[in-house]
Amino acid sequence: MAVVGGRVLLRAPGGGREWEALPGDLRPADTGDALRARVADVNERSRREAALGTGPVPVTPPARCRVCWEIKQGRYRAVDVGDRDEAARLATAMGRHQREAHSE
Repeated sequence: MAVVGGRVLLRAPGGGREWEALPGDLRPADTGDALRARVADVNERSRREAALGTGPVPVTPPARCRVCWEIKQGRYRAVDVGDRDEAARLATAMGRHQREAHSE
């Protein structure tokens, strides 16, 4: 962080491109900001390990319901790649499946 011409130059903790802000627009990071940053770091590391094949062994489906597990895994993948439409479609599919297969 640096101040130049009355503007603050910022850069993410991990590096990257700088951006400018007015000092009055800034505030200290709160606990939610810190948690989001940590979760983003963990997710990025997990994606990198998965791409390299060095991550943890994939979770096997629970014995309860394979369809639930498959829908959840598909939704997790959609969220990871930012496909909001597919994530929403799978959330709807889970609700439908829950009503049809698991209602009492």
